[in-house]
Amino acid sequence: MYYFILEAYAPTASFRLPETHTFQQTLPLPPLTALLGLAGAAMGLSFDAAMTLREEGLACGVWGKHSGETNDLWKFQKIKSGEVISAVLTREILYDLKLFIIYASKNERKINELRQAFLSPVYALTAGTSDDLLKLRLVGSIKKAEPVPQRNYEYTILPGDHSENFESSIKLDDLPLNRPARAPRVFLLPVSFTFNGDERRVKSRGHFTFIDTPVTLKKPVPGIASEERILPIL
Repeated sequence: MYYFILEAYAPTASFRLPETHTFQQTLPLPPLTALLGLAGAAMGLSFDAAMTLREEGLACGVWGKHSGETNDLWKFQKIKSGEVISAVLTREILYDLKLFIIYASKNERKINELRQAFLSPVYALTAGTSDDLLKLRLVGSIKKAEPVPQRNYEYTILPGDHSENFESSIKLDDLPLNRPARAPRVFLLPVSFTFNGDERRVKSRGHFTFIDTPVTLKKPVPGIASEERILPIL
């Protein structure tokens, strides 16, 4: 499998949990659809075209940390009983987000094309909303490796529900006093859509486990180790 890693940074980020409205909770890391959308933006693809990249064999994963979370009030307009009115929603945002994103494929030509796209993106890259610009600090070189079973993970996303497949490896002395310690959280998220013009509907969903503090898995999950970080493949 051929792969490369992006090192990226966003001052603010928000990856809205689907189906949330007046309080828009954020996921702690960009989900699969956001990672595919990021690749599509670099290549100049529409979202529906970006989603086909997964069907063509593109795999991805992410490792990331942020310095904290806060809430922001957004004023917007909506239509109610045929009348346009103003309303306010609360959006949860992350700040000082540092990401390491992996893209991998068995097709060397396609992974090289994607890497070249990130060197000169067609569209602006964002960390969620259009207000959250993403800066690429490094576009790594293409390497070759196969994912191998790994047990120790932190600050990443695992495919599937691992709520009963882990033991905490937290070292309390290493935890900052101003940072909450969260157990792994499982979300049921969209993985594919059907498109009809500008309309899109969720076609299928999958479970993903978001890992914050260090854990040791009882049953290992394949991942690629790079510079002291282990990135599972979604």
